[in-house]
Amino acid sequence: MAVFTAGWSGVWSGAAAAQTVPPPLHSAELMAPDLPKPAAPAVRAIETPTACADHEPAGKPVLDALFGGDAAFAELARSNPAEAFRCSSLFPGEAALAALREAVMLAPFDAVGAADQLSTRPGGAEVIARALDIGLLTRSLDSGLPFYETRHELRKRLSKEHLRLLEAQAAKALAASLARDPALMAPKIGVLLDDMVDDPPADRFRITLALSSEDLFGLIARIGPQLYTSSLDGLVNILQIQLKQERRGILDLARGARTRPLWADFFIAVVGGGRAGSLFGTNPATARELMRESIQALLPAIRTPQTPATSGMPDPAVVIGVLADAMDLDNRAVRAALEDELAAWYRDAGESSVKAMAGLAGSLHATRLSGRPATPAFETERFLQRHSLGAPPALTAERLFRNGLNVQRMTFYDDPDGRASFRGFLRQHRMQGWALHSRSGFVVAVSPDRHGRRIVIVADVPGAGDAGRAAAWDWMAREGLTPSIVVHRGHSYHEDGTMSEIAPATALVFWGSCGGHTRLRATLERAPDALVLATQNIGVSAVNETLLGIIEERLLTDGAIDWNAVWTDARARIRDRRFAAYKRPDQDSANLAFRAWRVQAAFP
Repeated sequence: MAVFTAGWSGVWSGAAAAQTVPPPLHSAELMAPDLPKPAAPAVRAIETPTACADHEPAGKPVLDALFGGDAAFAELARSNPAEAFRCSSLFPGEAALAALREAVMLAPFDAVGAADQLSTRPGGAEVIARALDIGLLTRSLDSGLPFYETRHELRKRLSKEHLRLLEAQAAKALAASLARDPALMAPKIGVLLDDMVDDPPADRFRITLALSSEDLFGLIARIGPQLYTSSLDGLVNILQIQLKQERRGILDLARGARTRPLWADFFIAVVGGGRAGSLFGTNPATARELMRESIQALLPAIRTPQTPATSGMPDPAVVIGVLADAMDLDNRAVRAALEDELAAWYRDAGESSVKAMAGLAGSLHATRLSGRPATPAFETERFLQRHSLGAPPALTAERLFRNGLNVQRMTFYDDPDGRASFRGFLRQHRMQGWALHSRSGFVVAVSPDRHGRRIVIVADVPGAGDAGRAAAWDWMAREGLTPSIVVHRGHSYHEDGTMSEIAPATALVFWGSCGGHTRLRATLERAPDALVLATQNIGVSAVNETLLGIIEERLLTDGAIDWNAVWTDARARIRDRRFAAYKRPDQDSANLAFRAWRVQAAFP
């Protein structure tokens, strides 16, 4: 244990220190230069391939068919043609080909999606040709999504005339499906738009061809916070065009019988996505009316500060944050109109929770004015004096280091992305000269010494599961290590696993998963003084690696985290447009509003 106390950095700096404080065996192993390189086995066992052509593993139905013979595959092709076509490369025989020919009539779009692998087998061209029958494709459009999911293959194989006819029918089918079941279809359309991120915008957003302004509005309201920034931007742009064609304005949607119930969600999605300027336009009078409608829509969502968030009801702190963001506009006249409307609501509010919400939103806006003048009505309410936000916690050396060590817990999970991220983590730190030490179920990465400081990252090995995590915590307990930083490196559906790693003394939590922002409240309930760096919508492994690397550099160089320096470096080094989804912790409206609302709960 002594190795990880005040003398630990000295152990690496010279033999004399090592002789003064002899490390126990398990700590001495950490001074090994690197993970052992396992020798390749002399003989490899012959295995039946079980990965499909898309490099994803075959599921149980396919595995059953793989070991059940021709009859089993024929049954799979009838009962689950999508899986049969996806994994058709695992079934090269003539009997399987005959089953695929029959399955075309049930699922022609699935056959089109598998065209590349079908084209490499004898008889596969016939299967593809049967699937491309325009009448069969039209009858099989279903919700319209199958067309868009196979659009690249269809464009290569259909005539332009047939492609246009099919796309027109698909757009109508999609609009009808969205109208029938918007809650089910909206997320599917959102996933599709995000998957089309590399398509030309004209192709990508043709999916909205038959959608009315109400349809587009509902789509944004239901899925806006989960979309790529570019997907949200495209939908907002198309909504503006559609409204012009219909000779309507955004204010009509705020007041419409069909759209008003979703206005709070729409407002949060658009303003939270950085499009407040598009929402409020350039007419101050219209902007003020829109702000009034928005506050009216948002206020019913206000609950007591202790009430947990429930599905479909925005958290009060989220409302505070977006109202402040709405006023952060370059257009001075429009900004003044919004400031006056918020001040009026604050002045006339009778209910204490409403007044507190408006007051905290005003305070948050006032801190961002940076010398820009506010309106006299706004200044009169003295928001900052009446509703102090308090300074966000500083990430000082005292909070982040103990005896020269910064300790971090990094969670990885056993899925393709988790394994790829773990390999990237090892590769990045090995290239930077870190020592990587393999333990049973976890890995310890130790940075080079810089200015008497080191970083120790205790990371999960994907596949080790709960046993590996328990072993990691047992090891840290023996060494007297307490993580001050917790980093989630997995999909959003793994977040509950990482949440249990957060302790009251945790100083920084990094949610690199998609929609990590939704974990703000739960994180601060576990670690009230933590700063949270989270994604607004999409998390990207490459962005995570670069951003975490910058934070590590600042820790070793400065012994603290200066967010101005981190964000300056990040903007210079991260070229991925999806970095815009990462929210700077000390300026994140929701982060600041959650803290302020918690203080409001304690001292109403």
